[in-house]
Amino acid sequence: MLKYLFTVAYKDGSTYKQNPEDRSATEPEKRSCFFDVRQDDVARFELNGEGHGYAVDMTDGHFEIDGVPFRMHEEELSGFRLIFFRQHTHQFSVGAESNKELSHDIVYRIGWQCTVGGKNYQQVMHIS
Repeated sequence: MLKYLFTVAYKDGSTYKQNPEDRSATEPEKRSCFFDVRQDDVARFELNGEGHGYAVDMTDGHFEIDGVPFRMHEEELSGFRLIFFRQHTHQFSVGAESNKELSHDIVYRIGWQCTVGGKNYQQVMHIS
């Protein structure tokens, strides 16, 4: 079960919500919900769960935590492209009880990248 589920707000005002099973609507047997996200049309990307919300805005690059906006860049940038992934870390026991999972941690990463004047910029927020 995922700790946070995403919601995408598109530039045309429509939304797309990740389902709790994280199964693509177009290829449910092979893909996750993120496969269905129309990357070029994203205006805002949000993660919500456990009473908290985290967001990144693709129109101006600002981030939000529980509705409080902030910027992680000073330059005037544009052409933001979404970054989203989950990093899984598994710890296993070694020895007599080998292959026993001790812990499984997931860190969610949301943010953006853009290229302005030939220079690549990236900002990513880490959420655990």
